Amino acid sequence: MTRNRLGIFAVAVALAGSAYPCTIDHRLEPRAVNKAMAASKAAAPPWVGPAHSGSWFSPQRSGEGFTLQILDNGSALAVWFTYPPAGSAAGQAWIMAQDGVIEGDRIRFTTTFTTRGPRFGAQYDRSLLQIIPWGTIEFRFLDCNRGEVSYSGPAGWGAGVHEIVRLTALSELECDGKKRLRDSGARALTGLKQRSGAWYDPSHNGEGWKVEELPDGRAQVYWFTYDERGEQAWMVGVAPGFGDWIEVSGALQPVGARFGENFDPASVRRSPWGNFTLAFESCDRAGVQYESPLPAFGSGALAPVRLTRLAGASCVEGNPAVPAQGSWRQGQRQPITLSESAVATAGGKSCVAGGFDRARTFLCYEVAKDAWTILPDMPAGRDHAAAIAVGGDVFVTGGYRTDNAPGQEISGWRYRAATGAWEPAPQLPDVAANAAAVLNGSAYFGQRSGDIHQVDLKTLVSRRIPGDGRAGRDHAQLLAFQGELWMIGGRDTRLVDHGRVSIFDPASETWRPGPFLNSSRAGFAAAASSTAIFVAGGERIGTPSWSVIDSFEAIAAGENQWTRLAATPVRMHGVNGAVHGNAFYMLGGSSAPGGVANHGTVQIYSWDP
Repeated sequence: MTRNRLGIFAVAVALAGSAYPCTIDHRLEPRAVNKAMAASKAAAPPWVGPAHSGSWFSPQRSGEGFTLQILDNGSALAVWFTYPPAGSAAGQAWIMAQDGVIEGDRIRFTTTFTTRGPRFGAQYDRSLLQIIPWGTIEFRFLDCNRGEVSYSGPAGWGAGVHEIVRLTALSELECDGKKRLRDSGARALTGLKQRSGAWYDPSHNGEGWKVEELPDGRAQVYWFTYDERGEQAWMVGVAPGFGDWIEVSGALQPVGARFGENFDPASVRRSPWGNFTLAFESCDRAGVQYESPLPAFGSGALAPVRLTRLAGASCVEGNPAVPAQGSWRQGQRQPITLSESAVATAGGKSCVAGGFDRARTFLCYEVAKDAWTILPDMPAGRDHAAAIAVGGDVFVTGGYRTDNAPGQEISGWRYRAATGAWEPAPQLPDVAANAAAVLNGSAYFGQRSGDIHQVDLKTLVSRRIPGDGRAGRDHAQLLAFQGELWMIGGRDTRLVDHGRVSIFDPASETWRPGPFLNSSRAGFAAAASSTAIFVAGGERIGTPSWSVIDSFEAIAAGENQWTRLAATPVRMHGVNGAVHGNAFYMLGGSSAPGGVANHGTVQIYSWDP
């Protein structure tokens, strides 16, 4: 979908606001605060993260509330489901807030609006959609379950501040961690079919649904739409379960209250609306059948598609499996041979920066052409650095300094693809001998201690997240996979290599042990596709004789353990990994344990789709 105002509006409207019907029906109560998590995080202000997706309300204002989505690009969307201000025609209202900027414990929305125009049902005409600017909304959170919202609207709406508490958490995005796990700590496939988010029918741009799959197995759905006069309307219902079908019986349409200081929860009338069913054809497509006894709505069918993806959520099609029937081949050799480099992958390219023996080298491998391009040297030499790719640019940071060039004191550098030039990026953390990953609009940089440094890629604000202390992480790999971060392998302070895996859940901000590797290793190649993680090669120095290994293994989404695959043709450590399409790439590396013997080898393991 194009990111113009109308397109984003479609996203917004599909944010069928999600509050437990306790705002509508007091049979359901807000989730309790996890006291242990609140106590452990009380020392530092919270960072807004995936667990803040859900519904929020003010207990003194039952009958209205907010839906909030933390998106996988690091921004936020919200809908305030409420009522018109005094002096307007009675009915319902909702206020859309888009492009929310997350800054630590706050979300600021400066683009907000209401709508009107189209009529519900078969006569829906999206050309009648009117977008009416509204004002500003800001959320500030005290912890994962409490906060406040401040707002300033146009004439008639006024301004104010309300305390808010959580009404719903979303399944597998809870404050206290993942629930659907395998014995090894990997996520179970049943928890990787998340359809929570915004949905809309493209032919009905301006209305849509927000789906919330709840931790107790039920589902809640809001439908933001219009009445027979083209005025805003919204309905909410709870289904007894979720899966490929969500059947909402007895949806309600609350009416009767007024916005702002004139709001009276006693005036809210929860009027029966009817029934609707969402039938999911895939992770991104569905069908809706609805039936209402109200003449203004009637019955019909719509064909929604997914509009938003939530930070930390995942929806996996089918039953992924490790590609055990693949085979190895050779790619074009590196024109400058390197090991212990940083690698950043985006699109059809993997770029390698620094390393032994040419520490300022920067070159990119283009998969479709099986060809390398040598780009301008980095301003200062580095080995064992970390790199990420963002918007076509490459960021390189940390590592060990190998020359006395001016600027070595600067932690990081940014390569601007548009100009072909490097510039300082001192906001990046000074890390070494680990790796980096991008997830949910943030960059995460691993450290030898096992700690990770999170950098918000919009604001460049950063923080350090302590590791789990299970093992040292020298020459480990950090990967983003299925909405979480996997810290894999490495060696401890005694220089003993290990196969431990630790998984960081950004929703609960907790670590848990993951599935052990079959082979302990450090300084290896690793990369993740959308459905599997691959690790290959590496070094062992915690044995009587140092060695470079050819072990290759992978784990697919939903699986409990790693699977051994065909050994690498050439043993390498200090080697980079990447996934492009149906192939895993090992780029460069050294064949000498504890030393440098670079060959520039490119090894490619490919499989049928």
